[in-house]
Amino acid sequence: MARNFDEFFRESYDLTVKGLVLDGTRMDDAHDAAQEAFVRAYARWWRVGHYKEPVAWVRRVAVNVVRDQHRHRTVRENSLPKLAAEPMTVPAKGDAESVEGLDEALALLPPQQRKAVDLYYGAGFSTEEAAMRMGISPGAFRFHLSRARRSLKPRMAEKLGRHEMTPAGRQEVAR
Repeated sequence: MARNFDEFFRESYDLTVKGLVLDGTRMDDAHDAAQEAFVRAYARWWRVGHYKEPVAWVRRVAVNVVRDQHRHRTVRENSLPKLAAEPMTVPAKGDAESVEGLDEALALLPPQQRKAVDLYYGAGFSTEEAAMRMGISPGAFRFHLSRARRSLKPRMAEKLGRHEMTPAGRQEVAR
């Protein structure tokens, strides 16, 4: 039997947060995850409201949100030292040759990859925002962006004249 969402929220929110905290989640992360879970439940209330135990569905979603938050934080923390150690070469604004080379390299990309690069690097959107604008899933967006990076890397290294030899003797772009 479907219940009123407001009533369900009032009865279940504090218990959901307390359960997440008892599982070892920080209080602020528990509140964030519970809020996200209830937002998703509200969007699907026509279905979730008919479940025998809708609070179990909300709890599972909240646990998944916490897990995703932890995974993203871990990836970010592990990536920062790597990024700090790698020197980055950014063309100067006045370096017309580098900009022209980039435009030429971008023109050779398939439309989806070109749009992914433009939205992510040009407009500064997050992967989720850019995926929404392209009408695809975030995973599909990351796939297109990864392919574009892989394709642009050797082209831009060739334009900028930066190569180094790998142990196998193949030329590879300097990082």
